[in-house]
Amino acid sequence: MQTYYGLILTLIAGAFFLVGGLISLKIKNKDKLNAFSIALAFIIIINLIVMDLFPEIFEQLESYDFSFKIAILVIFSILGILILKVLDFFIPDHHHEHHENEIDKTEHISHIKHIGTLTLISLILHNLLEGFAIAGMALNDLKVGLMICVSVALHNIPLGTTIFSSLDIKKNKLLIAILTLSSFVGGLIFFLAGNIGGLVLGIITSITLGMLLYISLLELLPELWQHKKEKATLIGLITGIIIIIISFVI
Repeated sequence: MQTYYGLILTLIAGAFFLVGGLISLKIKNKDKLNAFSIALAFIIIINLIVMDLFPEIFEQLESYDFSFKIAILVIFSILGILILKVLDFFIPDHHHEHHENEIDKTEHISHIKHIGTLTLISLILHNLLEGFAIAGMALNDLKVGLMICVSVALHNIPLGTTIFSSLDIKKNKLLIAILTLSSFVGGLIFFLAGNIGGLVLGIITSITLGMLLYISLLELLPELWQHKKEKATLIGLITGIIIIIISFVI
């Protein structure tokens, strides 16, 4: 029975991307929404990197010495960055300037879509790992699994808002469906495969960390800086901090 509860929790966590998406669809001013959601996603992803991924990597590699842990972290984080850099060339519409004429506005909108696509791809990989964690914890202690599910769901809302506000939903239905179900797939793999080695998990987590570093520092940060004086950006940053605090309290 614990197995079924764990899988249900992974489905719930993934569904909160859609909650964030529904919120974004209700807001008509897309420029303000983009500024808000980029600031929000930046804070959430930085927190994810510092408070979740770094500790996870060291925990997954706990049986190895410190120098080996650092080597795995650095090498595969760089690999994650390179993977997204290569994808950068195949995902169109990533050049942009910030001026007032219509051509540059169009390029800017295209760049927002580009960020959304990269974020979606990296989060699919990350959610597989979160599915492992939720299912594994629920198997040992349902209450702990529930708490992790709530924490994951909270940071999935703003990420869902970012993705839905930056992508053409009709053209990306399949990717969004995969993203929503990726935590469940991760939980399913956990139960079907049994115990997955710490080294493999450490490598996958390091690749994910590199991907999210690329997105946060090279894609989101320039956008955030460009709109730093906008009220929506400040509100996004503050909202992100509040969500993080709530997730820690819970």
